[in-house]
Amino acid sequence: MKLGVIGLNEGNGHPFSYSAMFNGYDPKELIDRCPFALIKEYLPREHRNEVFIDNANVTHVWTQNKKLSEDVAKVSLIPNIVSHYEDMIGQVDGVILARDDPWNHWEMAKPFIKRGIPIFIDKQLTSTVHDFEALTAAAGDGYPIMACSPMRYTRDVVGLQKQKPISKTLSIHGVSRVSWIRYGHHLLEGVTPIWGYNVKSVQSLCAKPDHDIVQIIYEDGLNIIFEFMENVALPIQYTCFQEGEEPFSIRFQDFFHGFRAMMMDFTRVVETGEQAIPFEEIKDIAKIVLAGCLSKESNGISISPRTLEPLDRS
Repeated sequence: MKLGVIGLNEGNGHPFSYSAMFNGYDPKELIDRCPFALIKEYLPREHRNEVFIDNANVTHVWTQNKKLSEDVAKVSLIPNIVSHYEDMIGQVDGVILARDDPWNHWEMAKPFIKRGIPIFIDKQLTSTVHDFEALTAAAGDGYPIMACSPMRYTRDVVGLQKQKPISKTLSIHGVSRVSWIRYGHHLLEGVTPIWGYNVKSVQSLCAKPDHDIVQIIYEDGLNIIFEFMENVALPIQYTCFQEGEEPFSIRFQDFFHGFRAMMMDFTRVVETGEQAIPFEEIKDIAKIVLAGCLSKESNGISISPRTLEPLDRS
């Protein structure tokens, strides 16, 4: 299978790493052209040009800048650079939209969805309700689409999912870098596969532009607090507090395994036309993120993720 990759945006090196899962990488070009220290560390340690996804290759790349495209292509051995992402249509079997700036997602995904091309979207579907409604209407229920975080594929989260520690859980506290709109998925997808999607309300507790604190309350009373700080070096992790038990933490550090497992699932989407993650779950998480954004824009009003309207407190 032939795949195209679309990138880059600030702080996001996924076009390098996702493409290398399929193609391998050039060790010298990795050092010279990839600006992401973490990728330079884990590809030689865990990929080693030995661990490939065998049934697909990334054959085309587009970024907004020719030099950036050349850097990705050289590092991750991509043979074709296109001048516009729409030029991939007819040349690839699937597209990896490897940018986590969701305000651009609908515009970039639109031409591929309209042509029925399977697409992976990095984390959050869109940044606005208008774009969310447009994208989901264009795709419909059965579209071969995938949008998620590799956090759900890490071994710690998969192992915890098998344990299902739901009934005793009282509260979950999580921290992350960057922001709610860009990195909310990392924490949410460490939680929702285990505790589900039955969220009653989402509320922003902080009005600072570079600091998000979001409270999520489930219908059964489970309380979640997620905090995001723009310019800090900290692990993405959450701590679970349970009745009568010692608290435990889940840390997002299983990068290579999570990325590879996620990309393997996407190749199955391209190959079979079937969704790896039910679209309803993808939409549920996207609406939780949108609800948090709407709450922040509305001075901290609680928002229902089901309706994306202020919560009726009557």
